[in-house]
Amino acid sequence: MKRVLYFAVIYAVSFLIGTLVFATLFMFSCNLTMFVTGLPGSFFSLDFFLHGVLLSVPLVCVVIQILLILYLIRHPKCQLISFVLYVVFGLFAWLLLIPADMRLIEKYESDTIISRVNTTSAGFFRKEESGVFYYSRIESDGTADGLFLDTTGSFGQEGAVLPLFNVPVKNESAFPYSDILIKNSLEPSPLVVYPLSVYNALLTAGTYCASVGFLTWLGFATLGLALLSIYGFQFLSSWKMANVSVVLTAAALVVFVNYLYYMNILPSSIKNMNARLSQFLGLTDAMIIFANIIIAFVFIVTGTFMGIYRLKGSSILESDE
Repeated sequence: MKRVLYFAVIYAVSFLIGTLVFATLFMFSCNLTMFVTGLPGSFFSLDFFLHGVLLSVPLVCVVIQILLILYLIRHPKCQLISFVLYVVFGLFAWLLLIPADMRLIEKYESDTIISRVNTTSAGFFRKEESGVFYYSRIESDGTADGLFLDTTGSFGQEGAVLPLFNVPVKNESAFPYSDILIKNSLEPSPLVVYPLSVYNALLTAGTYCASVGFLTWLGFATLGLALLSIYGFQFLSSWKMANVSVVLTAAALVVFVNYLYYMNILPSSIKNMNARLSQFLGLTDAMIIFANIIIAFVFIVTGTFMGIYRLKGSSILESDE
């Protein structure tokens, strides 16, 4: 009973902390998207924070799921109780919590719009594709006076300084930010952008499946089944670091396979096969559903076999002693 309560407390606290952290990061990123150098900015936005909470829930559930496996690798005790709790938490997340959250995301996003600010501030040099702009005065209608340094020669002689009078503010290069100075200072590296794009693609697919109906969601939730089946990989080796590496690699592989499918990054032959299979079975995403089920089956069989093997090995060693 103590271990049940211990695991429940760990899950609840981890969920709360993870959601708060990711929601706060999302809020700050949205605020920076709308921030313009030299103009007053907002530190806290309740709308962005609540939006971040909704977007963070699926990610936090998956991260906690993986962290629980890593915790059990480090503390391999009471495997039966740990396994039961792991399954209960996983089913709760993928059958109740995540689909409910994704339905709320769809509803909330229709009311919350994250947009760039269409103006900028005076008194700063900003480099665009065609040259450097300096606005000395900006009107409320979005027009400005200032100077333009033609660094490419696209508007005349290269290096020429041209006066600007009553021209529209130009900040297209700042997209998705409102200020090119903020973009150049804070734009994340591809190591951050790519994982976020993968998560966003799966989140979009999951939100659509949750909005269609529970049966359609069950098809998408086979992703969760494949991730849950990684549990058995903690028994693959007597080396804990090897097990950690395998668990993380397997989780990344499952996510990446689903990302390729939902982004339609597949050879034409596989696309045609998926279309025929989906039409024959009456399932929208038949191929990825079967792929996730097969992956889960292989992982479960492998984990079960290695778990029994490790258990017998430890029993033999104890009897010899």
